[in-house]
Amino acid sequence: MGADLGLLQPWWLLALPLPLAWLAWRRRRRQPWPTLLPPMTFRYPLLTIVTGEGERGDHATSATADRLVAVALMLAVIALAQPVRYVGSIASEAASEPVDLVIVAGTAISMTLRDYVVDGERVDRMTLTRRLLDRFVSDFQGRRIGLVVLGRPPALWLPLTSDKTAVRDAIARLRTTMVGRLSDTGAALQLVHEGYGSVADKVVVLVTDGGLQLGATSPQAAARQLAAAGNTLYVIGIGASDPADYGGDVGGLIYEPIDPAALTEVAEAGGGRFFHAQNVDAFEAALSVIESTHRRPVAPSPAQHVVEPWYPLPIGAAMLLLLTAASRPRAKRAQAREPDA
Repeated sequence: MGADLGLLQPWWLLALPLPLAWLAWRRRRRQPWPTLLPPMTFRYPLLTIVTGEGERGDHATSATADRLVAVALMLAVIALAQPVRYVGSIASEAASEPVDLVIVAGTAISMTLRDYVVDGERVDRMTLTRRLLDRFVSDFQGRRIGLVVLGRPPALWLPLTSDKTAVRDAIARLRTTMVGRLSDTGAALQLVHEGYGSVADKVVVLVTDGGLQLGATSPQAAARQLAAAGNTLYVIGIGASDPADYGGDVGGLIYEPIDPAALTEVAEAGGGRFFHAQNVDAFEAALSVIESTHRRPVAPSPAQHVVEPWYPLPIGAAMLLLLTAASRPRAKRAQAREPDA
C-alpha cells in the first residue's frame, strides 16, 4: 500500500516546521484568542475570584485552540504537497528522433528500359521506382521529405514537408524525360545542398541508373560537398549490369548497363553506401536499411502514471480542526454563563 502512495510536490514538506514555530511563538505570548464582541462590564462581589478563574480558563482554551490551528496548518502543507495514490500507468511507445529525407529520382530516357520482372510481367525502371518510393514514403517514420528530379538541368520538385500525401502525389507525377533526356548528377546534388542547405544532418537518397551522365561538376565532388555539410548520401542503382539477366528486353534502346563501381564512389564520397537494386526485393531492402540506419533512438519518456488524488483528505481534516478551534472559546463562554443547578 505504501509503495502506491506518493507526493506530486514534495518540496512543500519543507514548510512543515512553520506551524510548529508559530505554535511556540503563541505560547510565549500567552494571549487568548480574540472574541467577536467586546466583553460586557458588570459589578459582582466576587469579581476578583471570577476574573482569575476566567483568565486561567481562557488561557487553557487558547492553548488548545493554538494546537488545533497548528495541526490544521500542517495538514494544509501536506495537502499542498499533493498526496496521491498510483492506480496504474500508461505505457509509452518507444520513441525515435525523426530525420529529414531528400529523394533524388532519376528521370533520364534510360529509365524507360524494361529490365525488371514483377509478377511475371516486365516493368520499366521508372514505373518500378514510382511504386517502391510510394510504398517507402507511406511507411516512412521520419520528420520531413523533399524531392529533387534528376535531369539536365535538375529541378527541386518538392520542398521539405511532413505532408505524406503531397509527397506521394509528387512521386506519382514522375515521368521519364520530364526535365530532359540526360542526367546531371553533380548539379542535382549541388541543388540539394543549396535548396535545403539550412537543414543539417539530412539523409539524401539518390535513385538512378547512372546513364547518360553529363555536367561540369563531378558527382563525387558534389557528394563530398554534401558530406562536409553534415549530410549522408545513399545511392540506389536501378537496372541490370547485364542485359542477359533480364532477357535482353531494352525497349528499343541501346542498352547501357549501370556502372556499380562509379556509383559506389559517389556513395562513399557522400559518407553513405551503394545498393544495387537488381530486383524488387533488393530495392525494398535498400530503402529499409537506409531508414533503420537513421532511426536514432532517444531517451524514453517517463511512464505516464494514473493517480487518484488524496489531498482533499488533509484539506477536509484541516477545515474541521479550524472550525473546532473557532468554536471552543464560544462554547467555553456559553458554559460559564449557565447558572449553577
